[in-house]
Amino acid sequence: MRSTATIAFLLFCSALLAPLGFASEGTSAANLVNQMGRLQYFTHKLGLSVSAKNQALQGFYVHEVEEVVEELTEVEDFDGIPIGKLVETILEPALDKLEHAVKAKDFAAADAAFDEMLNACNSCHENANRSYLRIERRTDNPYLQSFDPAR
Repeated sequence: MRSTATIAFLLFCSALLAPLGFASEGTSAANLVNQMGRLQYFTHKLGLSVSAKNQALQGFYVHEVEEVVEELTEVEDFDGIPIGKLVETILEPALDKLEHAVKAKDFAAADAAFDEMLNACNSCHENANRSYLRIERRTDNPYLQSFDPAR
């Protein structure tokens, strides 16, 4: 059985590599995996920012998530699944709600909207017949970054 420190280190390394992409740009599967990895990376950091009530960092990461979501809306089809359409109809409205709460500096609404956005991710996966891909909110911080607001 691996030690907690070893597992934490492996998670940390994985988190650092996630935005770089694990596959080449040659196939649509590789592109989709890369985009979803980036979405997960930025969404986790957004969640940590929401939990820390760091409005400036929330604004930064909500923008990064928005950029990846825009890329995903351009994926017309993957394995017979209309990825772009699912993202547009399910995920984008939830992200818009979160973005409005962040801009309004409404921490309670941002917290609730973040959970709704994660539910939207799971709804997309269910609609894509990929319900085994379950997204959950995590509050552990594997990054060499503080998410607390500047003092």
